[in-house]
Amino acid sequence: MLSLSCVREFTNAPAGNIPPKTYLALNPDSTLRRTSSQQHLHWWGVDPDGFVVGYQFSFDNILWNFTASNDSLFSLRLNRTDTAYSFFVRAVDNNGAVDPAPASVQIPIQNTPPAISFVVRTDVPETTYTVATFQFSATDVDGNETIMNIFYTLDDTSGAAVWKNLPGSSNRATLYKSDGLVEGNHVFYLRAQDIAGAYSKTIRMPDSGKVWYVREPKGDFLIVDDYQPADFAPTFYKQMFDTLLGGRLGTKDIWDIKKGASSVSRAKFVPALINPTFTETLKLFKYVFWYSDNQPSLEIAQSTLPAFKQAGGKVLFTSGFPENVVAQGSLVDFAPIDNVEQSYFTLILFQRDTILTDSDPTYPILVRDTLGSAYGFPRGIIPKLGARILYRMARSPRWTGQPIMGVKDGVQANFVLFGGILHRFGTPPKNAALFLRKVFKDEFGVQ
Repeated sequence: MLSLSCVREFTNAPAGNIPPKTYLALNPDSTLRRTSSQQHLHWWGVDPDGFVVGYQFSFDNILWNFTASNDSLFSLRLNRTDTAYSFFVRAVDNNGAVDPAPASVQIPIQNTPPAISFVVRTDVPETTYTVATFQFSATDVDGNETIMNIFYTLDDTSGAAVWKNLPGSSNRATLYKSDGLVEGNHVFYLRAQDIAGAYSKTIRMPDSGKVWYVREPKGDFLIVDDYQPADFAPTFYKQMFDTLLGGRLGTKDIWDIKKGASSVSRAKFVPALINPTFTETLKLFKYVFWYSDNQPSLEIAQSTLPAFKQAGGKVLFTSGFPENVVAQGSLVDFAPIDNVEQSYFTLILFQRDTILTDSDPTYPILVRDTLGSAYGFPRGIIPKLGARILYRMARSPRWTGQPIMGVKDGVQANFVLFGGILHRFGTPPKNAALFLRKVFKDEFGVQ
């Protein structure tokens, strides 16, 4: 008996997982142009039997990092003038399989030199003492971290040995007499260097064809002229100090911090950086006479006088106060007072109005001058606990009580505040001279 049958064989082994395929937005190209070390690379993957869950990338085809992103911005560090990086990326599918043939690209990197510039509106004044600060900003398209050094020199750029260096992260340099800031004309030069040894363009301050003048202190006494009205104040104080204490303070420097000032620009001789420049300049002296009108430069005083006092400096500060005062808290930081009275005690001080001594009869009485110009909006001051009151207004039916006009900060003072415009109390002038003598000789110990 013949039996016929049909046999069909079925497999029970499914086809294996097919790994994904990876693509780069940049394909390998031996003629790829040299470019910046900041690189934005893009990639994608295709999986024929599943889906891509992420990517692994590497710069050596050995150590891999995972990302779910399709792109990234890379900063490729420069170790020499020109270099090249190889980049590999491979897709990973939902079964964990990776592309066995990663996409890759070679990126030739050409170093870009750094750039450096001075910060806008920080020009050095046309005249300074033996302290000057320069503020600058250095950048590099290869990454600011590739800036290794900031080099500067004063006047001479003729050889490598004259350049001094700062760390690449620096943004300012302060020079002193020990750095070459001696009496005379000067120019400051600056340049940056990156990790590959490339230099920025050399810049200078002041601009091409210009110089700034440095003057050395004549002695240990400085007059800060914080006075704007065009009257006899400069002549008055010059004559006083020329003869005071036998001419001991006649050798003096005068620093005008109001000349050229406006609502939109700083004064002609005021540095852009009050700290450290203004502060360090004050420290070149031991004694300071700071006189002002009704608009004292309190922000500058507040920023500089505490450090000057801490360094051993002694200050006589004479000033009126503004017509409209909300608060004079900045005075508290450097003067022995808690505040200034919020309201003026009279509209105008008349001729012959008198300021009396309070507790020390060796201080002279001060009398308002007989000049025709007005002296308006005087204010009393509120001394700190422990401060010694030197002056009060004489009693008058035009105000209440005796507003305090002068204080010092201790038995042996290093700070005296006269809350008025001193040269307007020069009747007779010898009394103003006696006041200055008393402060500088007996309080400050000038010999």
